[in-house]
Amino acid sequence: MRRKDFNRTRPEGRVVPRWTVTLAFATLSVGLVACAANPGTGRSRRGMSEEDEIAQGRQAAAEVEQSMGFAGSAELNAYVARIGQRLAKHSSRSHLEYEFHVVDMKEPNAFALPGGYIYVSRGLLALMNNEDELATVLGHEIGHVAARHSVQRQAKSRPWIPLQILAGIGGAAASVVSPALGSAVAGAGQLPAALAMASYSRKQEEEADRLGQQYAAVEGWDPAALASSMDALTREQQLEGGGDPYRRSFFDSHPTTPDRARDARAYAETLSVGPTDRIAIDRSAFVGRLDGLVVGESARAGVFLDRRFLHPELEFAMSFPAGWEHANAPTAVVARPEDESALLALQVAGEGDDPMAVATQFDSEIPLLERSGLEEINQLPAVTGVARIVDRRQEIYLFLAWIAKDGLVYQVLGAAPASRWSSHRPRFEATARSFHQLLEAELREVHENHLRLVEAGRGETLSKIAARSGSQWSPAKMAVANDITVQSKLSGGESIKISKRERYQTAP
Repeated sequence: MRRKDFNRTRPEGRVVPRWTVTLAFATLSVGLVACAANPGTGRSRRGMSEEDEIAQGRQAAAEVEQSMGFAGSAELNAYVARIGQRLAKHSSRSHLEYEFHVVDMKEPNAFALPGGYIYVSRGLLALMNNEDELATVLGHEIGHVAARHSVQRQAKSRPWIPLQILAGIGGAAASVVSPALGSAVAGAGQLPAALAMASYSRKQEEEADRLGQQYAAVEGWDPAALASSMDALTREQQLEGGGDPYRRSFFDSHPTTPDRARDARAYAETLSVGPTDRIAIDRSAFVGRLDGLVVGESARAGVFLDRRFLHPELEFAMSFPAGWEHANAPTAVVARPEDESALLALQVAGEGDDPMAVATQFDSEIPLLERSGLEEINQLPAVTGVARIVDRRQEIYLFLAWIAKDGLVYQVLGAAPASRWSSHRPRFEATARSFHQLLEAELREVHENHLRLVEAGRGETLSKIAARSGSQWSPAKMAVANDITVQSKLSGGESIKISKRERYQTAP
């Protein structure tokens, strides 16, 4: 949760079956009009007009900025954009107004939206070791735009996939979703990059690979670096184990096969490479630009410390019941007990400083059985209430608190079936009344990991460097990030990427 970022790409924990936060995917139809030529292949086919494609991409790009947010320094984003613009001028659709950004996503990924909006995640940058790798990945995404692959996918499959958070109570997993409660908890949030995350076909991937390699080669970057990027992603995927159902990586949208990297290397040998004109002249100069990049979980959208949720940017804290599972989900911070008999959710309900106005709006949609007058919770204006929902033969009671702080009204919602209402209501009220202005001492507790560089000593191993530097990465993870093996003995003087735990610094 951020002032401009109430949606993120995935829940940061698991709140699963029965009494749960359920991810329900639905589709929105996109009209396909006009007959357009494919600038990547020269063939004509039926599809949306370029004007509509650009408009759609512009809207989705605004949602990416709001929901995911950007990462890295202004200098790093400018560097990525400089490389991207050099590549884009060789695209058959060079007339588009391309934009390039580092997106605040811990998973290694890159994606393109219709109309020329290109993104590379901070998680992918952390795995890269030279400018050639970055150039070929950006070129690959430009290739998807040039060949209008996203438009082709819309003609064949479900295009835009909004993400809704709905809450269900009791019963089997197949019949638990309560639409009325879902509306009360979080409504709908969008995953605007879902179109980009959908899998490309093997043929589309091959086309984008080759186009990206062509663009890179003309500008003097090594087109074979695309294969080394794939190798790094494969090693990282193997290290992570691929067991996290929420985890999104480059391979979710760009499926690979064992021979794809081989094909990229073979194709690179057929290309003529232009005069070398790298911005970062060597590996040391390249990784130096990554110094300070957040790796792993970002604290900007809030963190859990035991049962406390601390938000350093919005400057509030709240304590959830002890022993409850919790997650920082796209549109709400949620928690539930082990027996799944209740749900607690914290979300932004609206803008302004009047909690009574928000409570009145809620009352017009779901009538309140009880409503307090304007009161204070830890010196913050607040209103509390109770509502009852009967849905699918289930009687559900809700405790609600609306709390105003710094131009936003937060909603704390506790829900339980009638049979457990009396036992859970005190926990709901205690949770809401724990909401307070973040204390300076609490802010000092918030940490996150940053990519830092240490100089290797002669004959050192990654294990030794990890031990002396306090790296939060294991030697195996360091090996992937630095494109070496765990057993490697270093010559000395190399810049080795590590993950360093540091206190969170709020934005100025």
